[in-house]
Amino acid sequence: MIRRMWMAAAMAAVVTTGCGKASNKPALPEQTGATAMGVRAITPATELSADVTRVTGQIRSKHEAVLGPQTTGTLAKMNVRVGDKVKKGQVLAALDASNVVISVEQARAVKQAADAALELATSSLERTRKVAESGGVAAAGLDQAVIGQKQAAAQAAQAAAGLRLAEEMLRDHSIIAPFDGVITSRTKNIGDSVAMTPSTPIFTLVDTSGLEVRAQVPESVVDKIRVGGKTHGTVSPSGARFDVQVAVVGAVVDTTNRTVEVLADVVGEPSSALRPGALVELDFSNLGEADDKGLFLPTQAVSARGQEGFVWVVQDGTVRKRDVRVERVLPGYVRVLQGLAADERVLADSSLDVKEGTAVRVVQ
Repeated sequence: MIRRMWMAAAMAAVVTTGCGKASNKPALPEQTGATAMGVRAITPATELSADVTRVTGQIRSKHEAVLGPQTTGTLAKMNVRVGDKVKKGQVLAALDASNVVISVEQARAVKQAADAALELATSSLERTRKVAESGGVAAAGLDQAVIGQKQAAAQAAQAAAGLRLAEEMLRDHSIIAPFDGVITSRTKNIGDSVAMTPSTPIFTLVDTSGLEVRAQVPESVVDKIRVGGKTHGTVSPSGARFDVQVAVVGAVVDTTNRTVEVLADVVGEPSSALRPGALVELDFSNLGEADDKGLFLPTQAVSARGQEGFVWVVQDGTVRKRDVRVERVLPGYVRVLQGLAADERVLADSSLDVKEGTAVRVVQ
């Protein structure tokens, strides 16, 4: 019995000693504090890249016309094909005008007869007036001669109008080029019946010598563009360069995409790569030194209303809110007017869910 008690006491002592040693081991550090957020940070650009000052536009002709008949009939002649160069006044096609030709001949004959009658009435009036001066003709006879001459003059005028109408109807049977250009489409052939409706065009005529660029320019850029200003463009995808001169700056802003229409004339010798419909880029990087120097940030990096706003500046592994003043200069870019130094880094996205003192880790 005594032996059992001694063994139990010894075991208790061993357990007590082991527990004491365990309590002397250093405890592991607790996981405290939030994990730093990975963010992108940028520094302000000191000048704008030329890429952000380029505007996409399209070449188009200053003169383009869809030509159709001025009357109903059957096509009897087709004088041009697609690709032909034509001159102003050239007859491109003609409708069958055999009946109208007869009408013109009739009207011409009527006019000749009326002119002869007027000539006779005028001679008769002159003779009667001379005789009346010597008292050989009564006043009534002179009056009758005057009336006869007036009637003949009216009939001659009516006949002349009839001839002009017939000739106009004959011209309506011809489709005539209104200006110099190139035929770019032809939809009818000899023997086709055509009518004087907008739905039956026959030719499309384009003046390829007078070209212009139509571009939708962001409203943030358009105030820096002046009528008469010159710049250059590049044809896509050939890369051919050409010069333009601003001719029109639109007076209204498109409320859908916040752009203004700008038209620029192609100047100098046109390149063969310049074709109506081609896509081009206009370079407005030469807007002036005062416009392309300063501190610039993408608009996404600044939370602003008007000129007042703020950025998140990265300092010692945390972010600090910094008030700034900015102005919009180009699509997607603002110039920092006050509140930021050139060597400071800011969050690339001001809409991130951060607050003053949030721990961050810059990743690129």
